[in-house]
Amino acid sequence: MIRALEKALEGRADYYDVRYTNVTSTNLEMKNKDVTRAIAGSEEGACVRVLYRGAWGFASTSELTERSLVDTADRAARMARGISESIKIRSSLAPVEPARDEVEVPMRKSFLDMSIEEKLALLVSTYDALKDYDFINNMTATYKDFFTLEELMSSEGAHVVTKTPRILWSVEIVGRKDGDIQSVRRRIGSTTGFEVFDGEKNVTVARDGAASLVALLAGKSPPSGPLPVIADNGLCGVFAHEAVGHASEGDLVATGNSCFEGLVGKPIGNEIVTIKDDATIPGLFGSFIYDAEGVRTRTKVLVKDGVLNDLILSRETAARLGMEPNGGARAESYHYRPIVRMSNTYIDMGDASFREMLEGIKLGVYAKDSRGGQVNTSQGLFQFNAQEAYLIENGEITKPLRDVSLSGKTLDILKQIDMVGKDLMLGHPGICGKGQSAPVGDGGPHIRIAKCVVGGR
Repeated sequence: MIRALEKALEGRADYYDVRYTNVTSTNLEMKNKDVTRAIAGSEEGACVRVLYRGAWGFASTSELTERSLVDTADRAARMARGISESIKIRSSLAPVEPARDEVEVPMRKSFLDMSIEEKLALLVSTYDALKDYDFINNMTATYKDFFTLEELMSSEGAHVVTKTPRILWSVEIVGRKDGDIQSVRRRIGSTTGFEVFDGEKNVTVARDGAASLVALLAGKSPPSGPLPVIADNGLCGVFAHEAVGHASEGDLVATGNSCFEGLVGKPIGNEIVTIKDDATIPGLFGSFIYDAEGVRTRTKVLVKDGVLNDLILSRETAARLGMEPNGGARAESYHYRPIVRMSNTYIDMGDASFREMLEGIKLGVYAKDSRGGQVNTSQGLFQFNAQEAYLIENGEITKPLRDVSLSGKTLDILKQIDMVGKDLMLGHPGICGKGQSAPVGDGGPHIRIAKCVVGGR
C-alpha cells in the first residue's frame, strides 16, 4: 500500500502519512429499569495527510481498496497544492526518529469475549443499587467500550501499530425534595478490560453519588465573594484540565489564543504547584502509547515548581514554537486530522493534610467535583460549577451548599494555591471537546486556594 501511495504522491508531497483505523464498540443505555439503547458494531477506514510547500491536505475513505487509497491520496495532494498557492503561514514538522513498533494494551477480562447480556447486567446492577432510594426520580446509566486498532505509516519510514481497549461507565441520578431538583453524575473509565468493575465498583460509585445527592437536596445557597476554597481531587483535576491544560496546548499558544503565550520558563504560580499531562500512566482513560503522528508519548511537566516548563505539542506546533515534539497529537477517528490534545492532566501531590487545609479558615467553601463550566484560554478566565459543596466555618465543615460556582483568572489562582495535599487521586474520566472528541482523564490531590470568587444561583 505504501508503495502505491509513494508512486501516486511522487513530486506532490514533501511529507505524507496514512492512518488506518478499525474500531469495535458497544454502546448501552438504561433509563430507570428500561433498556433504551443497545448497539454493537465496528467501523474502519483510512486517511491520508499530505504536506506540500507548507500547506496541508487531508482526505479520508471508508473503502480500503488500493485504488480508493490512491484516490484519497490524490485528493489530499490536490488540496495541499491548491492551498499552498495562497497560504500565509507555512507549516513544517519538527524532526523525530521514525518509530517502528507494534504494541497492545492488555485486558485481564476482555470485553471482546463478553455478550451484550453480560454487559447489560452491569447497568441492571446499577439500577438495583439505587431503586429503593425514594428521593431519586430518575436514573440514566450508560456503558461504552471501544477496541481500537490503528496503523500509521509515513513517508519518513514510520510504521506503528497500536491496539487499545477503552471502557466507560456513567450514571446520572436526579432527585427531588420539596419541589427542588438536583442531579449528580458519576463515571468510571479506563484503558483496561472489564476488570475495572471488580468488586462491584459501579455499585459503590453509584451509591456514593446517591449520598452526594442527599447533601445537595439539603443544601443552602453559598456565601458570595472572594473566599478561601478547598477543592477536592475531582475539582482540582477539572481546574488542571480546563484552566491549565487547554492553555498549555501548543496550537493555542502558537496562534496567540493562550494566556501562557511567551511564558515558558517563567514563574506563573506558587512554587508548591506542579502540573503534569501524562498519557503514559497505565490504565487511565486518557492514556495511550503513540500519538496519531506515530510519536511515542511522554510525561509532560507543564508547570514545575510554579514555573511554566512545557507545552502539549504536535510535530507542527513544536516546529513553530522551537520545541521538541512530545506525543500530543490526537484524532477522534480516521475522519479527522490530528490536532493538539490533552491526555491525563493533574496537579501533582504536595505534603499537606486535609485537616491542615481546614485550619485557619474562618469562612470558606469546600467544593467537590464539577458539573461543567467555561474557560477563555486567551484571556485566562474560568468559571466552574461545583457538583457538591459544603460551608467551612472556623476550621470545620458545617452545612451543605448547592449551586456553587467558582471563577477567576488562571494566572491569579495558580499564585493563590497555598496548600497542596498529599492525597493524590487519578482516574476521573471525561470526553474533551475541541472540534473533535477525545477521551481524557484528570485528578490531583486536595488543594487550598487562599482566595477565589464564589457565587451561587
